[in-house]
Amino acid sequence: MRGMLFSNVRGISRQVAGTVAGVMAMFTVLAGCAQPSRATPKVQQPRLARTIVLPGVRATRPEVGVLGRLDHLAYDPATKRLFVAALENGSLEVLDLETGQRVRSISGLSRPQGAAVVPTQDCVAVACGGDGLLRVYDTRSLAEKKIIEVGSDADNVRYDAQADTVWVSYGSTNGGAIATYEPRAWKRRGELRFNSRPESFQLDPTGGRLFANLPKSVRAVEAGAVAVASRTQGRIKTLIPLPGRARNFPMAFDATHARLFIATRLPARLIAIDTRHGRVVSEAPCTDDSDDLFYDAQTDRVLVIGGGFRPDLQEPGTASPCSPPGGVGGIDVFAVGANGDLKRLSTTPTAPHARTGLFVPSRRTLYLAVPFRGEREAEIREYRIE
Repeated sequence: MRGMLFSNVRGISRQVAGTVAGVMAMFTVLAGCAQPSRATPKVQQPRLARTIVLPGVRATRPEVGVLGRLDHLAYDPATKRLFVAALENGSLEVLDLETGQRVRSISGLSRPQGAAVVPTQDCVAVACGGDGLLRVYDTRSLAEKKIIEVGSDADNVRYDAQADTVWVSYGSTNGGAIATYEPRAWKRRGELRFNSRPESFQLDPTGGRLFANLPKSVRAVEAGAVAVASRTQGRIKTLIPLPGRARNFPMAFDATHARLFIATRLPARLIAIDTRHGRVVSEAPCTDDSDDLFYDAQTDRVLVIGGGFRPDLQEPGTASPCSPPGGVGGIDVFAVGANGDLKRLSTTPTAPHARTGLFVPSRRTLYLAVPFRGEREAEIREYRIE
């Protein structure tokens, strides 16, 4: 079973390239990435409305792959503040979205990666990968309220509104877990364990399921998988294999139609999964180096954020035909058909390595994190989704 789940992607690619099926697959990819024909009605692309500059948000380690890397974001509707985990700067950047100004830069964090607002406690929880700590701050005063030891490389954070719990992922390529906490006293209730470090995960609000991406590592060439776990039973129920697809990091869930959307980086694909039957129903080429994606229930569309071609992680000539040229990132917009079919509607070029962000449906805005490059400071771009 393990052999089927984790086949060698490069080996498969070499075998397919020499066959007629491989040639047909290539034409399919190119057709899938072609711009809509003139007969197709014009699609409204995400529109850049405002840019908020983050002076001084840079890198503390010159040897990192992406200098000044910015990780995940969280939004608090009560204060209208956006919280940005500035991983390489070791800070939590706090922005006032009403004024478009930075309120504060909370420094001294060790590689902050994930963040989530907990409205019942008026706080934001930030997972730090460098020291494995979860740091909790008041969303108004920004005072530090609690420090919790989670585990090595603490990463993604999710708030479960129905159960009023907080879930945090951590671990390594040899094993990892997603721990759950009650946010009043921040006591650990339990955890779900996996045979490798889980990346993005989503909670099913209609049941007790949790979905987690298991890509093994950022340089993995073996096929990834999606784990389906029971939050009530505290165990993995099944694995959904992704043959020929590796490095599956971002994830979004459509609870109404029981569809899971994930993106892989090797090759660059957006994949739709029917969670009722645990099977892939469709996939389509997407932009390279994706690290965040979102489902927009209002329009039944999927937004994929990619940072562009990565020469340090990808072989020459393997760039996705959907990625903007020149190593620039992009925002892909996909329509979802009645059967889960995916159709790319547009790609909006952004900036190099701009691969994380946050879609806030109530504001109809996608916030894109752009790391500093050359003489240009880091920034948060606001794209209107119309």
